[in-house]
Amino acid sequence: MSAVPQGPSVSASPPPPSTRRSLAFVYAGYLLRYAYLLVLIPFYGRVLGADAYGRLLAAMSLYTLVWMLGEYGFPIAGARDAAATTDRSRLAGLYGQHMAGRMLMIVPCLLLGLGGTLLSPLLREHPVMGLLATLNGVAAAFNLGWYFQGTLRFRVSVALEVVGFAMNLPAILWLVKGPGDSWIVLAVLLASGVLTTAAGHVIALGSMERQALRLHGAVALVRGSTALFLHKGVSMMMASSSTYILSLFASAAQVGWYGAAERLASVGMSLMQPANHVLVGTVAKRIAESHSEASAYRLMRHSYFAMVGFGVVLMVGALVLAAPLVPVILGPSFGPTVGMLYVLAFMFPFSAFGQVSSGYVLIPLRMDTLMSAVTLSGALVTATLMLLGAQAYQGYGIAAARLTGAILTALVLVCVLQRKQLLKRIWNA
Repeated sequence: MSAVPQGPSVSASPPPPSTRRSLAFVYAGYLLRYAYLLVLIPFYGRVLGADAYGRLLAAMSLYTLVWMLGEYGFPIAGARDAAATTDRSRLAGLYGQHMAGRMLMIVPCLLLGLGGTLLSPLLREHPVMGLLATLNGVAAAFNLGWYFQGTLRFRVSVALEVVGFAMNLPAILWLVKGPGDSWIVLAVLLASGVLTTAAGHVIALGSMERQALRLHGAVALVRGSTALFLHKGVSMMMASSSTYILSLFASAAQVGWYGAAERLASVGMSLMQPANHVLVGTVAKRIAESHSEASAYRLMRHSYFAMVGFGVVLMVGALVLAAPLVPVILGPSFGPTVGMLYVLAFMFPFSAFGQVSSGYVLIPLRMDTLMSAVTLSGALVTATLMLLGAQAYQGYGIAAARLTGAILTALVLVCVLQRKQLLKRIWNA
């Protein structure tokens, strides 16, 4: 990672917040996210219907693709680097470099949004949705969650997200009345995203030495973050692109059925994401200090047991509850969603293993290139299978492709950890 301006050394720093308390707070905050999704998913299904919901999901998929390209691996690098310092001048230099990097990515993001809108028949018929999806993705790329995670200010990050939910949920429920209003969802998300992101920047600027702030080093940041983008960005783009890829070959209703299953599965997988707010920065900070290195490996071991076990619980829950709950949540017209959700449910344990291996082990140990090679190979296999599956089996083919990719990636990660003798070190920590 490229250097940022070095400030004077800090002789002492406040003790880090308790990992357990931080996790408890983040998960408590995320309960509101799940409540938010559990309100909106059935609302979209019943008010918009399968066709309009399918178009909205295709646009949301494009939104996420633009967002991931705009971030380009920067959040992981930024959180890791911010966790390694408490110096206000260095934090200002880091902030300035990351803002410059995102500005550099605006043009590629706009081109991706334009191309994605023109390629998808569903979005080409409604170009305003493609435009709003693109603008949402660009705005989301400037989110400062990475900064607050790296400086261990988890509560600020979660609080801003909760404020965003509180803004857009009532607006969507009030303004969206039928299938023709699906574009309003994207407009509301854009407005709330811009406001909360701006608030995050104001808060962050107050915690750094603003005289040291310079917008520079964008090219160096992009170059240094390429390995991380090939890991995190490509993997998330592959996962998020599934609904968009299906929109290239299937009807709006088919996209709606699969997209609903993917959204419900994402709710389950997102239950594992709050841990990233705490553990990525915490493990990186402990690894960076020799006296706490052993505790970092112990935290890795505990994370494997907790997260993979949680993934198994989520899988069983989805398999048991999908059939009785999906028709109640989305309506009787979403019957095909149940079978697709069954397939996606088996991803949970493998996704949990991959999350720990990458975010809490390989990346804190700065094995970025190795991690990106594993992720890129898995993403290429998954993308190929999705393209083939979408044409032959539509939604079921996409779901099977994602499950196969998750299993293969997990197996490769086991081999990598064993080869680097990390499994033994983590187990014996």
